[in-house]
Amino acid sequence: MVAMTTQDPIALAIPIRPQAFGRRRADDFDQPFVEPLWSGVRVIAAATSDAAVLYDEEGEAVPELEVVRVALQRAVAHTAEGLIIDGFLVKRVTQDDASDDDEARPLPDDAVEAIPSSAQLVTKSFLGIRRNRSQEKIEKLDAEAAARTFTDDDVVQLVATDLLWLDGQWLLDVPLQERKRLLDSVIPASERIRSGPYVRPPFQTWIGSWRSQGFTGLTFKEANSRYRPGEVAADWTTADMPRR
Repeated sequence: MVAMTTQDPIALAIPIRPQAFGRRRADDFDQPFVEPLWSGVRVIAAATSDAAVLYDEEGEAVPELEVVRVALQRAVAHTAEGLIIDGFLVKRVTQDDASDDDEARPLPDDAVEAIPSSAQLVTKSFLGIRRNRSQEKIEKLDAEAAARTFTDDDVVQLVATDLLWLDGQWLLDVPLQERKRLLDSVIPASERIRSGPYVRPPFQTWIGSWRSQGFTGLTFKEANSRYRPGEVAADWTTADMPRR
């Protein structure tokens, strides 16, 4: 699928499907990159300075959002000849985030003490006291549906989370940490496009900030993980956001 000889990223992106998350325990990861779990429409996006396309997880072209495609074209025109990225179309979020080079803004001591350790994270995701799980599931599904539905009043952003192809080269066998570095260098932040935040452990000081922004989950990806389009990644997983 990815052995096509063309150097046109628009054509190369057509058969690509996003890599899926596996079911590995989050506390089994050795060197994870931790990111907030985005709610929205996951897409494969490709662009040159002349054109841009967005495909959803089923490989269907996203027919609207011309303003997002134009923003991606403009970004590429200043930083690359062409690229293919994995990302999410989301309703605009705040810019209060971090990359792996950012220094986490500390929380008050009592708040830090209340945040679970990495080893406790998965346990807290599945255990609770007097929780109405049926109601929580309904609310979660409703929230996910709302996040995937855009109106004319919504400001929609493309949040890039991975870089798959750049200037004629596939990056699928390049470690995630290097793909992230390259992604940050070719996606300048703007109103309509940005690269997603990620941190390395310890990440607990970011939980309060991400939760306050409406995120309900986390993703864990091994720093040296590769990208296999359409496959389930054993070294990627998701977890519920700790409740406190």
